[in-house]
Amino acid sequence: MQYAKALGAVAAVGAVGVFLLKLLVAALAPMVISVLTKALMIGLAVAAAFFLYRMFRRRRDEMEV
Repeated sequence: MQYAKALGAVAAVGAVGVFLLKLLVAALAPMVISVLTKALMIGLAVAAAFFLYRMFRRRRDEMEV
C-alpha cells in the first residue's frame, strides 16, 4: 500500500509540473516569437547590406583593373 501512495504522489507532482510548464510556455510564447522575429529581421537586413556591399565592391575592383 505504501507503493500506491508514493506512486500517487509522484503522479500528482508530475501532473502539476506538466500543467505549470504548459502555462509558462503559453505565457512566454508571444515574447519568444517576437524576439525571434526581430532577430530574423535584423539578420535579413544585415545580409542584404552585406550583399549590396559585396556587389558594389566587385564593380569598383573591376573598374580599377
